[in-house]
Amino acid sequence: MAPFNTNQVKYIQAVAGRQQHTTLTAVNHNGVWKSNDFGHVSTTPKTFDVTDPLLLAQFALHEFPSAWDSRGVHNNDVLEAADFTQLHGTQVGFGDSLQLRTLDVPCITETDGNAGDQDRPDSEFVPSTERATPDGFLKSVNLKLRLTLPSHLPVAQPTFADISGISDRTVSPVYDATDYQNYWHGSLALGPKADAIKAALEIFARSHPMHTPHYEFRLIMFRNRLPTYRSGASSNSMDALRNGVSLLNPAYDLFMGQTGRARGPFGYRTSVKLDKDMDPNGSPAPYYSGKRWDGSGIVDGSIPQAAGDVGHGHSNGTAMFPDGEAIFTHRDLMTMPLNKNDYVVMRDVRFFLGQSQGKSHFEDVFDFDFNDPIHTADTDLLSSDTLSNKNYRWQCVIIGTSNGQDPVHLNYEIRGTTCAQSG
Repeated sequence: MAPFNTNQVKYIQAVAGRQQHTTLTAVNHNGVWKSNDFGHVSTTPKTFDVTDPLLLAQFALHEFPSAWDSRGVHNNDVLEAADFTQLHGTQVGFGDSLQLRTLDVPCITETDGNAGDQDRPDSEFVPSTERATPDGFLKSVNLKLRLTLPSHLPVAQPTFADISGISDRTVSPVYDATDYQNYWHGSLALGPKADAIKAALEIFARSHPMHTPHYEFRLIMFRNRLPTYRSGASSNSMDALRNGVSLLNPAYDLFMGQTGRARGPFGYRTSVKLDKDMDPNGSPAPYYSGKRWDGSGIVDGSIPQAAGDVGHGHSNGTAMFPDGEAIFTHRDLMTMPLNKNDYVVMRDVRFFLGQSQGKSHFEDVFDFDFNDPIHTADTDLLSSDTLSNKNYRWQCVIIGTSNGQDPVHLNYEIRGTTCAQSG
């Protein structure tokens, strides 16, 4: 999906006569992503180890692609609109979600007119935050991301078992696990118990090799390599459907497992060669296995690890991960390879935050130079049929761990500018 080069863009603009007006729309988001806050219980990862705090969050450049659960994930040679009527779409899988809606750029209308009625005098003032006419060029999107650790969270929070043996709890003051939990919540009254817990924590901190948690993060900015289906939108022309669109869901296949199968937080994708016995019909197409739609909601599957485990040899796509592969730990998530056969990866970077790492914040800049024609009176630029054979559905996944029991919260600040040109 190579963009037009500069000379091509200038030529098309000159022919179209749309060089008079530039729209600049600001994007501004602030908030906190929290460990083990996955949005909803049904979105909790089932192939990732979440016994220790795990930060898993995502944001989309504009919208998340319509993704499909536990279905054939191959691309048909010929697709019609009816092929999608029974598919269940889901946007969950990578924790707390944030839609930036960067491609929402208003288009002006006449007084008492409808969107698309752009018969206005050339001298009419058009604010820079709106488009002048339906046709033009989607030029670029620029994002600046800044991530910092919250300052109000306690650090070096060992488990009760880690510090219970440090104090002599056979004599007063005797404290238990509830007292210890209340201490961290700030609800334990000041007194002998609180003093004993504080003293034990100080001893533990001196014995801790790093004194503070080892906050480690991974950021992945990616999109589907092929155009993706947009459920219920006019940007899916029949030509695009007939040429084939991607039904891949990165919640099942963004990462690569040890046996070469694509995997994700919801499950994995079967292999044509390794999993022939899983499909009773003998279809060569790969299928998603893991969480699935049961007609009313997304439900969990079993987790077979060996031939003797319950659920082995299933044919209904319920296994969470394939034989020979265990549940992913935090260490796996920081280093495991990505599925670059099906996804274009713009950024895959690891970074560390905290006093012991000498790093107070992480910043990154993402530039999307589209330079593509648009023709739609809608606020949403993706409703233009001229973009139906392209993929603008970039999304970013952020994974974080303290390599222990400490919570992993992350402040985020996202600033951006969307630039479109119209006449």
